[in-house]
Amino acid sequence: MSDGNPRVSRRSLVKGLGTGAIAATAGCSMLGDLGGGGGGDGVEMTIASTFEPGHILVQAAETFKEEIESESDGDVSVEISPGGSYGSEDEIGEVVAQGGVEAHSAGSFPYFQFAPEYWFFGCPFVLSGYDQLLSVLESDEMQEAHDALVENGDQRPIGQQIYRGARNFTSNTPIQGPSDVDGLNLRLPELDPWVAIWEEVGASPTPVALDELYSALEQGTADASEGGAEQISSFNLYEVQSHLSLTEHLIANGNIYINDTFYQGLDETYQDMIMEVGQSATSSAAEQSQSREEELIQGLADEGMEIVEDVDVEAFQEQAAPAVEQLFENTWAFDWETVQNM
Repeated sequence: MSDGNPRVSRRSLVKGLGTGAIAATAGCSMLGDLGGGGGGDGVEMTIASTFEPGHILVQAAETFKEEIESESDGDVSVEISPGGSYGSEDEIGEVVAQGGVEAHSAGSFPYFQFAPEYWFFGCPFVLSGYDQLLSVLESDEMQEAHDALVENGDQRPIGQQIYRGARNFTSNTPIQGPSDVDGLNLRLPELDPWVAIWEEVGASPTPVALDELYSALEQGTADASEGGAEQISSFNLYEVQSHLSLTEHLIANGNIYINDTFYQGLDETYQDMIMEVGQSATSSAAEQSQSREEELIQGLADEGMEIVEDVDVEAFQEQAAPAVEQLFENTWAFDWETVQNM
């Protein structure tokens, strides 16, 4: 998911288009793309993303485009629209749900948006790593989540969940255990489960917009931040934070999601092709991201950050456990033990 505020209303694009305009857009985009229906010669689809060109989720969409246009001999044509031209993640998710665009490349936000009771996998200290994330999301039990995504958001993932990197801790002191974050003003996005969990660990969550993160750390409004290596590097946080502590408290993920009405209207040959190419493109992106993460962390070390590897991850998990348990009890589907065994 992006580092935005999920409580922002689904606003500008949907309101700007209006229901009629969305329906017209959807109708135009689907004319002739149903495998021979409507007099068309093939399938045309757009993949939108709030992320910028070069981001691994945009790269996954570009790989999908290249592979499926080749595999279909040009019968499937894909346009990539990155950089938020259709809005933020929540806005794009809504436009895809309304059929205004055929697909989007996004983080885990669609599950927060349309299947929030299953979004535990997008929160810190719940899962232990990428392998467990895949195991959970590919389990029979989590089919409920994917069904809810289709039912409430009219969209489905078309590949495996892409590894986007572990979120770690930046600060001006080494962070090796929960006591080291006690009282620190930790910059967080305004995600209620994240705030509750980090408060339980002992930090003092400080809401700061992502585009104000650097200045907040520079001016001392926030003492520390958490995020992936790509975020830390692209925002030059090594200039205002001396330590990168590998807490690995959350594995960020993402996927390509396709409008289900559009997908169901396609010829079965195109459906199979989309799923096969989607799996290939997302698997390749996951491998690229894992390799690039190591390079980015080394780059941060080269810029002068001290990389703290001696982190008591288990102690962090134990400290966070009461808040996680409460979220499972009051907010999320299943219980933590069930999820751990998926």
